[in-house]
This record gives sequence, structure tokens and C-alpha cells, in this order.
Amino acid sequence: METFKQINDVFNWLESTGILAALVALILVVVKQVQPYLKLHIKNKQLSQVVQFALTTVTKFATLEGLSKSDRKKAADKDVADFAAQLGFSWVTPEIVDSIVESAYQQFKKLGYDNHEPATSPEPTEPAEKSAVPVQAPASSASAVAQVSAPKPESVAEPASATPKIVEKSDANA
Repeated sequence: METFKQINDVFNWLESTGILAALVALILVVVKQVQPYLKLHIKNKQLSQVVQFALTTVTKFATLEGLSKSDRKKAADKDVADFAAQLGFSWVTPEIVDSIVESAYQQFKKLGYDNHEPATSPEPTEPAEKSAVPVQAPASSASAVAQVSAPKPESVAEPASATPKIVEKSDANA
């Protein structure tokens, strides 16, 4: 009982001198000043969680080949919105989700993991055996001149004996 009396005496003394009121006012001011910082810090942590989840989700859906680009985006948006709602982040709107998913996709592309381009195989223009055989041109003087390669620059000129010569064929059919 003695300790309770001592605590009561200290409390009465603090109240009578005004120290208790000053301490309460100081605590209220500190709480009011720290509260916005704490809210911002908490929101940044929550945003970091959502962004990390969005990058994971974008990675997951980007590897699915059966979905189109718009279907992948819709699925990623839905997953991220569901994640935010599950954690109780009421400040996350569909616009925020859309921008977070888009930035996650841009980061995904920046890392070089994008496979949104449809897989296409090169179209064969000619079979391999035919492409190795040169195409025969009609025998005329105009085509012979057209088949001669362009002259090389002077810096890589060949000796006069090695220069290509134009050979004109006579028209035997005329």
C-alpha cells in the first residue's frame, strides 16, 4: 500500500505543478508530427509489397504461351488487385494497379525476359538445294553487262590483270 501512496503523491505533484499537462501536450504534438511520417512509411512498405508481387505476377503470366497480350495484362491486373484487397490495402485503385503492372512489365522487358512476341518460324522462300544453284539468265548482251559486279573502291582495287572484263555475246539467234 505504501508504493501506491507514493505513486499517487508523485502524480498529484506533477498535476499541481503543470508538468503533467506539459508532458501530455508534448506527447500529443509528437504524435501529430510523427503520424504523417508513419503513414507515409507504412504506405511505402505496402506499395513495395504490391510492386514486388506485380513483378512476380507479370513474370508468371509472361511465360504462359496460351494467352494473348491483353489477356495476360488483364490476368496480371486481377491478381495484383486481389492481392492488395486480400492484404486490406484500401488505397489501391484499379488505375494504380494498372500503372504498377505496366511498370512491372517495363522492368521485365528491361531485364530482357519479354517473350510477348509470337513465335514465328522463318518462311522458306526456296528449298535449300535450289538456293545453292545460280539462276540462269537469258543470253543477251544487256544481261551480261548487268551481271558484272560493281567496281570496287580505289582503296581495295585489284591489279589491272585481275579486273573483271565484260564479255559480250553475239546474238546467234537473230
